[in-house]
Formats: sequence, structure tokens, C-alpha cells
Amino acid sequence: MGVHVKLDAFSITQKGGLEGVDIFITVFKAKDLVYRYMIDRWTMDNPGGYQRVLSERRLSDTRGSPLRYLVRDIGCFPTSILINIRGEIKFTKEKDLGWFSVGTLDTGDEKFWLIDGQHRIEALKKAIERNRDFEDYPVIASILKLPERFDEMLLFYYVNKRQRSVPTDLVYRHLQRMLWQKGPHWLEAFEGRRGVRVGYATEIVDILNQTPTSPWHERIQVIGESKHENHIVTDSQLIRAILVILKETFFSEMPVSDFAKHLIDYWNAIYQLYPECFVDSSAYSLLGTPGIQVMHRLFPHIYARCIREDKMGEYGMEEHLEKLHMKTPKHFSPDFVRPIDSEFWSKSHGPLVAISSGSQNIEALYQGLVEKIRLAEES
Repeated sequence: MGVHVKLDAFSITQKGGLEGVDIFITVFKAKDLVYRYMIDRWTMDNPGGYQRVLSERRLSDTRGSPLRYLVRDIGCFPTSILINIRGEIKFTKEKDLGWFSVGTLDTGDEKFWLIDGQHRIEALKKAIERNRDFEDYPVIASILKLPERFDEMLLFYYVNKRQRSVPTDLVYRHLQRMLWQKGPHWLEAFEGRRGVRVGYATEIVDILNQTPTSPWHERIQVIGESKHENHIVTDSQLIRAILVILKETFFSEMPVSDFAKHLIDYWNAIYQLYPECFVDSSAYSLLGTPGIQVMHRLFPHIYARCIREDKMGEYGMEEHLEKLHMKTPKHFSPDFVRPIDSEFWSKSHGPLVAISSGSQNIEALYQGLVEKIRLAEES
């Protein structure tokens, strides 16, 4: 059903960049579309994909969902869906009207890669399940002929990000893909310096997750991956924490592999100081929001001390982090006078400053740790 379709279509060429893009505007019967379209979804096994997982809530019959809108409310989808055909198509021009042409579009048996409109099409499928008359529902479509998946991803990113409808963690993966495909100079021109930092941070998180010597090895839940018992943090949590470090020019210009190695050494040093927190991460805040954010903010301080004393590597970092285990009677906060041991990070027994994830509290935790290291160095 709906394998080979010939369509009446308008053909236009939009020239906003260096090259023009041909767009074919047409109308499908729903049955010629819902049985034929394809989704290129991002997963760890398909990093060239770009689509997000569908929202179950948006596919329910609740208020505001596309299905309810289609079946019970106004019932019209006036905006077009966006499709790309990577293979061959044929447009037979019947009338040239200057800035556009009218003719017949033959898509053959090529796949329809859906760039925008996934929830609308899924709503149509559910509507057809309820009432077969919806097979003839007219769907306005814009069809492109772009050979590269990367170009599809760029369009998806641009259309959806501007509408703020793409989950942040998927946006991170889009920027990582742009970094791979086009390089940092292109990405900076497209999304600014922060876009480059996001691409680097995402790459660094993948290295932390995939390196056997990393304490984060296979413990990071990647977007689209089902949570399992080993997972203790999401990729987006770590990406956001690492972004804070990459704001410093010194680290943003460091090769990704070198930065990741230093960060693995750093967290291995933390592991040596607080092994209980890694064994039972849910009982401690060190690997939760407060600890992850603060310990990453602390990394540049420890790194600078190691550079100054020419003691790089896990053991050099551990030597400086061990100062957190010292008593500092002159500390301005009573919470930091005692040694910062695993009990400090305990969700059951630790002080409020160690377990609260509020931004002001995290700032206080960070300042307290920086001051504790300074006082320990002076003693």
C-alpha cells in the first residue's frame, strides 16, 4: 500500500545561501505517507541520526495533543510536514510560472525521511486505527532532495531548536555531530563559541563513559538508552558540569583527548578518597547534582596546583585533594572545619550544604571547599 506515488506538485528553488535548494510542495493522502515514511533516530548505535524519541503524552488523547486536535477539535494541520528523499526522484514540468513550476513528481519507491512532523504523522496513524476514513486525509508536505543525512539533521536542528521543542540532551548530540562533520570553525560560525564547547563536552563525556580505566565507565546513561543498575548519572548532567570548565580559554583550547585524560585522572583521585560514594552512589551526594557540579568547578584549581608543582596525573591530583581530609579550625564555616570525608557527603548524616542542589547552596559548597584547600595548604 502506498509504495509508488506520483503527485501533482509545485517546484520552487530557494536561494538564501551559496547554492539553491529545490523544494517540491505537494499534498499526500495520509495512506500514501503513513506506511512509507522513515525516522532517523539518534542512538549510540546510530550517531548519525537526529530525531528524538516520541513523547507518549503528546500521542495520548489528552487536551493539547495532536490526536485530540485532529479527531475532536479543529482537525486541520495547516502547516506542512518536511520530508527528504535521499535517492532519485523525477519532476516533470508542465507549466513554468517564473518563480515556480507546476508539474508531476514521481518519487519512485524511495524512502520518505521525515524531518519535521513526526507527532502529526503518528497522530494520523492513531486516527486511522479509529476510523479508516482518515486514510484519505490530505497532508500538506514539503519535499527536499538532499543526499546527506547531515543536511537533514541541520534542518531538524534549526527548525526545532528555534521552537525550543528538542530536548536539551538531544541538542547536545546534534552539536557533537556538527563538530565531527564540519569542525570547530564552522560550528562556531553557526552556533557561536558555546556551541563548540557543547560539542567538545559531549565528546569528553563519551570518552569518560567508554574508557575502562575511568570511574565513569559504563555508568553514564546516554539519551535514548534505558536506565540500568550501573547508571549513576545522565550524559546531560555531566555535559553541563564540564561546560563550566570549558568556559576557561586554557581548557577550551586543550585537545579533547588530553582534557578527558586529565579528567579521568582527577575522578580516579576522587574515587581513592571517597570509594564508598562510588560503591553506593545513591546514599551520597558526591555523585549527585551538588557533588558533580562542585567537583568539576574545583578541577581547574587542582589542575593549576599540579602544573605548578609538576605533579600531573592521578597521584598528583590525589595529593592535593587529600587536603580536604584535613581539619581547618580557621574556616569561616563550621561545616568545613572537620575533615571532608564520606560522611560529609552522606544524604542521611551530612550537612545541608553538602546535599542541597539549590544554586546558592552549591556556590556556598564550592567556596567552602576552595577555602578549605587554601587553609590546609597554609597549615
